[in-house]
Amino acid sequence: MKKRIRKTLLAMLAFASLGAQATEWKLITTSSDLSKITYWYVDPSSIVVQSNVLQARLRTAWSAVQYGPNNTGYQSTTYVNYIDCERRTIAFTGNTYFSDMESTSEPVYQEDAKPVQALRFSAVRPGTPGEIRINYLCQSHGTSSNKLI
Repeated sequence: MKKRIRKTLLAMLAFASLGAQATEWKLITTSSDLSKITYWYVDPSSIVVQSNVLQARLRTAWSAVQYGPNNTGYQSTTYVNYIDCERRTIAFTGNTYFSDMESTSEPVYQEDAKPVQALRFSAVRPGTPGEIRINYLCQSHGTSSNKLI
């Protein structure tokens, strides 16, 4: 009986540790503002292409605390980015705000994710972090003829 309980507990512990593993974020770019450095990351395992639109889970982190909804302090956010590589437009949804830079704390605020059809895609300005995200994601998945990186 004790052996069976021990096996069950070990199996439960192993399963729980799988869910607790941190996402392997890949740094895409950083800002050049030394007073408040901004870091943009992507979860490479989240990248999928659906109906000519690329979807990826991203994270933005700041070296200084930001203030957002309800004047809540946060230092990072995760969200879903949708990118139309052909039109070079971008949209995002489902922001979750965290008090730490690693996005591992309990969320301090969360926005509901909207379906891609309900999002407003915007063109990005040349030289901005938005353009760098489009270039990185579209090039890395062979969905863009624009090879700027």
